[in-house]
Amino acid sequence: MSPLPQTVNAFLGAAVLGVVSAAALYVVEHYRQEKRRHAMAQDLARLDSELSIVRRELSKLMQQQSERSSKAKNIRKSRKANSVITCNSSEFMSSCDLDSSDLEFYDVSDEEMNSCISSPLGKRIPFVLPRMHFQPPINLSYTKPSILKHFWLSKTLKDIDEKLDAGIHLEVCREKLEELSLEYPEDGQFLWRIGKCHKKIVDKLKDEQEIKEHIEKGVAACQACIKLNSQQAEGHKWLAILIGARSDLQPIKERIKDGQLFKHHVDIAISIDPNDASLRHMVGRFCYEVASLKWYERKVAATLYSEPPKATFEEALEHFLAADKLADYEWKENELCAAKCYISLGKYKEALKWLDKAKSVKEGDTLDEKVDNEVKSLLAKYNSYR
Repeated sequence: MSPLPQTVNAFLGAAVLGVVSAAALYVVEHYRQEKRRHAMAQDLARLDSELSIVRRELSKLMQQQSERSSKAKNIRKSRKANSVITCNSSEFMSSCDLDSSDLEFYDVSDEEMNSCISSPLGKRIPFVLPRMHFQPPINLSYTKPSILKHFWLSKTLKDIDEKLDAGIHLEVCREKLEELSLEYPEDGQFLWRIGKCHKKIVDKLKDEQEIKEHIEKGVAACQACIKLNSQQAEGHKWLAILIGARSDLQPIKERIKDGQLFKHHVDIAISIDPNDASLRHMVGRFCYEVASLKWYERKVAATLYSEPPKATFEEALEHFLAADKLADYEWKENELCAAKCYISLGKYKEALKWLDKAKSVKEGDTLDEKVDNEVKSLLAKYNSYR
């Protein structure tokens, strides 16, 4: 078990309020990359299907135009029309004995389809379809731009998400997201990403005033996202993370308020998306810290809360095990947390199994190094229980 906070204020800022440290939150985003790649593959599959429909409809369109061209030629011959046909579209329509009100023009570029027919003079005649004989099953003038817009937005967000997860080009990402949020004011998916971007920027800052400014901007963006869509799990999640970061800079009363807000938004997020492993991990850490309180710390908390938070190691372990299953990959820090719960419950053999799992995970970033040190320390301490 990791050492408990040395002062009551430190405890209230981290354990009682359930504020997860910035470093501890870095890895909770790692697993999301595979999920996003899968979602992008689904979007591309839908795009390919829609484009196939457009191609089939254009093929039918060309075939019907060819048939109508033949019929128009036969009509002109039967009426002993002049052998020379001008390229004037109005004369072409009158020779087919069709009123201009019965015709509908579809503007399709030459690069997309050879949709014009040639006259005997070598001139090209506009592509004309009788409305009374053809009703396109899809709106060609709308579908294609809509598909391309969807594809462009998906690609743009994928690029932004990759940069945010890697912690690079954060200012560029923020500016682009703000532009998109103005262009699509009713779409909250840009707003919670703005909040996430501000949190990533905060992680790289040392100046307290700059940190406060970015946190408040991130909080405002996530609140706007939730206002647009109260069921946006990512909005609640990143609002909770930003509130947790803010509480480190707040006086005691504000810390208490932020602690309550943190748990409130995490609970909402997990109720919307119970399969988010990072949310289950966050709740697990909250429960573990509350369950780890000493008797005198609980007494102090009771004087500050009308109803002090309550949690057990069993509850914390349940969330860590759920996060491990949902993550679908080896998550070193979560495995360490599960081991610490087993140690607190006196189940040392089970704890050693999870410590061994954590040790076997390949070393990664700086956070992994810190986790590795704690894993090695606990293995040395409890190895005799094998």
